Amino acid sequence: MTSQIHPNSFISDKVQLGNNVIIGPFCYLNGDIKIDDNTQLKSHIVVSGKTTIGKNNKIFPNVFLGLEPQDLKYKGANTEVIIGDNNTFRECVTVNRATNKGEKTVIGNQNLLMAYTHIGH
Repeated sequence: MTSQIHPNSFISDKVQLGNNVIIGPFCYLNGDIKIDDNTQLKSHIVVSGKTTIGKNNKIFPNVFLGLEPQDLKYKGANTEVIIGDNNTFRECVTVNRATNKGEKTVIGNQNLLMAYTHIGH
């Protein structure tokens, strides 16, 4: 089954979508992004940088994934976010990339990140 992308969302050419990915309205995906099968982005979600999102994730409104770390030591290093399978990201969760070159911010499988959770560098 092909993915569904709302016409009011922006998806850059670099983004790779698996099967049956649903991207709701007003989402912005720009970067080296991979989203695996059956993941849902509800609405108003930003995914940036080098970010990999696994299968069967539910991402609720106003979630920000893969943006630069909130760390004054960050100098533009090539870092990434890796998210496993079967996670739920509730409203206003932020997951930032790591700070230092080659580092990763990693979220495993089957997690519930409740509203306003911040996973930092």
